[in-house]
Amino acid sequence: MQPKITVLLVMSRERRLSLLETLEVSGIDALPACDCNEARRVLETQLQVQVVLTDRVLPDGDWRAVLEIVAQGRAYVQVVVCSRLRDHTLLIDVLEQGAYDVLIEPYQCEEVRRVLEAAAARSCVLYRSLARRTSYKTKAARATSAA
Repeated sequence: MQPKITVLLVMSRERRLSLLETLEVSGIDALPACDCNEARRVLETQLQVQVVLTDRVLPDGDWRAVLEIVAQGRAYVQVVVCSRLRDHTLLIDVLEQGAYDVLIEPYQCEEVRRVLEAAAARSCVLYRSLARRTSYKTKAARATSAA
C-alpha cells in the first residue's frame, strides 16, 4: 500500500477546482493556499506536506517565489509547477531552478498521480538523507565535546 501523499496546492480558488477533483480521485490529500504568503504559513505548520503544486503566476509572486519559500524552510519538499500551456522553455527553467516537474492542463488523472507519487518518493528520500546527515553531525559534535 502506498503511503498517503499530501500536497500544498498554491493557486486561486477558481484554478484549483479541476485539480482538486483529480487529486481526490487519486486519493491525494490537498491543502489549499491562494498565494505565496499563505503558502509560507501552511508550510510552517503542516509538516506532512511532501509536494507543492503551484501555478506559474500568483497574486504576490510566481513559482520561483514558492520554490524559494520551500528552499528556506524544507528543502526536501518537491515543487511541481502547473501551466495552461505546454512551454518547453518553462520546463527547462523549472528543472534548472530545482523544481521537480511541470503539469499541463487539462490534467490527466494518471499523469498527475504518476508525477506526484514520484515527487513524494523523492521528498521522502531527501528527508531521510537530511535526517541522517543531521544525526551524524549531532553524533560527531557530541563525540568531539566528550573528548
